[in-house]
Amino acid sequence: MPVDTLLDARSLADLSPVALLVIDDRRRIVDGNPEAETLFQLSRRSLTGKPLSELIYHDSLIWELLDRAQRQVGDIASPGTPVTGPSITSRLVCDVWVRTTGDEGFVIALVETAVREGNDSSAGVAGFGRILGHEVKNPLGGIIGAAQLLERQGVEGQSELLAIIRDEARRIERLVNRLSAFELFSAPRMKEFNIHALLDRVIASERVAIGEKVDIKRDFDPSLPELLGDEDHLQQAFQNIIRNAAEAAQEGGGGQVTIRTAYATGLAFKRSRFGVGLQRAMLVTVEDNGRGIPREKLSRIFDVFQSSKSGARGLGLSVVKEVITAHGGQIRVDSEPGTTRFTVLLPIRTGGLNG
Repeated sequence: MPVDTLLDARSLADLSPVALLVIDDRRRIVDGNPEAETLFQLSRRSLTGKPLSELIYHDSLIWELLDRAQRQVGDIASPGTPVTGPSITSRLVCDVWVRTTGDEGFVIALVETAVREGNDSSAGVAGFGRILGHEVKNPLGGIIGAAQLLERQGVEGQSELLAIIRDEARRIERLVNRLSAFELFSAPRMKEFNIHALLDRVIASERVAIGEKVDIKRDFDPSLPELLGDEDHLQQAFQNIIRNAAEAAQEGGGGQVTIRTAYATGLAFKRSRFGVGLQRAMLVTVEDNGRGIPREKLSRIFDVFQSSKSGARGLGLSVVKEVITAHGGQIRVDSEPGTTRFTVLLPIRTGGLNG
């Protein structure tokens, strides 16, 4: 193909079915494609050089997405985001992606969110997330402050419980902050941490919640390396698994939950997104001696709104599956009367098969 027939970057942008805006480091619009002209009802000439604040109001989530994009590596996505501005005369809801450029600018991609039936719209979920962030963060701040005040008073025997209250409230606050920006469990923030320290925190919290009704045992392999993952997301996942196990175990009396960690012998993950070659995996199992899960429900247990518990909404295990999958891992459940075992496999991303 002759060189002069090849499409340059601008030509490709013009053909894109997605509205694209190029923003400089001062957050002024450098360029926009025809889809952006259509979306904002402004010509390319009118868009170019205009401050983004004259196109999109400052209370839009897009400004927070730009701030986050400056602080972390990778694309930022926000499905179902309401977009408001002086030239937008009707309700506009878009799936938004933000990517930083080499000159400290940004590319913003917007596509109108597909309309869904009933209350299943992404916009509704995004709006709910922001309402949740506003309404939950205030009482959480009060809980954290009260726990710190009681800790300073130094009442004997209460320090461990108060530390659990404080740490759990702060963790929930972090999750709410991320949810209010519609940051999904499918987009983990990766860092190294100790899986056993995480599980110990979950166990301590669950022991406070269930009291003496269930005996929680641990069988940890101390040789496991640090895990690369999203600590808050994985803590939420394992808390959901362990709480389900504890609730199942206490139904029959004399309940017991056993949590084990080990290398996954004879198993390795392909690196795919994270490099070439293979990587070892760690295994975390949570086993309870409850009544078991009916066979007909096992295949749907990780589906949204599926639950074997009366009155439950069935969100917990769907979140677990989403978190584990986002970490490149796998989860399965085996159950028979008297024994249910959840098995989580997570890739160890600190080296190759010998690392």
